[in-house]
Amino acid sequence: MPPGQYSTIREFLKKSAILVKVVKKIRIFRHFRWSDWRDGRKIRLFWLVEPYTTVGYDRLNNAYELAVRVEKEKIPGDLVECGTWKGGCAAAMAYAAGRGEGRKVWLFDSFEGLPEPGEADGLLAKEFAADRNTGKLKPINECVASVRDAEEIFFDKLKIKRDSVKIEKGWLQDTLPAASANMGPIAILRLDVDWYESTKICLDHLYDKVAPGGYVIFDDYGHWPGCRLAVQEFFKKRNIDPDLKVIDYTGRYMKKN
Repeated sequence: MPPGQYSTIREFLKKSAILVKVVKKIRIFRHFRWSDWRDGRKIRLFWLVEPYTTVGYDRLNNAYELAVRVEKEKIPGDLVECGTWKGGCAAAMAYAAGRGEGRKVWLFDSFEGLPEPGEADGLLAKEFAADRNTGKLKPINECVASVRDAEEIFFDKLKIKRDSVKIEKGWLQDTLPAASANMGPIAILRLDVDWYESTKICLDHLYDKVAPGGYVIFDDYGHWPGCRLAVQEFFKKRNIDPDLKVIDYTGRYMKKN
């Protein structure tokens, strides 16, 4: 390759990387409302957390607005996210609810990616997992992040107090039983764990800790049938008819009475 082409290719890749970043920002900011553009604090927050979340504006804004609401209404309890990836959504909640003042923030993730789905998760999940659906706690190399990613957005970017954040690394089946036993009331429980078994174990261990007036968010309810089935079975077993509000095509949330 002629020497001059190296610099041309390097410049192209640099511009491409910038373009990708711009496009990713657009997926959030093109949905901003007029009231959002008047809120400099919110603009800065969403700009910072965007690289640390896979959700679009609607689900990110829902998490943010509910955190503002529980703070305003003085709903007691911690903020809990299961399936946190790089921590962006949870960081937005924490920042909106006073940057960790008076509440703990719990982040649960394997930080190895999603485990294999099970049969209850359906054919779409099996295809997504490269034809695997044994339900084994083995990573499928999807949604992989690191503890350092979460630390970066919480502590380096947003300056949230370290002693207010608990990062639980490991499969939910291994971490939730012990962690939930040491957990107080929950103001917001956000579930972004995709699969049937993961959703089920979260509800089994954490739903009863959600304070009256608190919120439960189901990120994957509309997209993954296993998540939807786990939610429906859980509430049917308890004779509860949850008033699930639509966030977008997949996200749902409810207020616990």
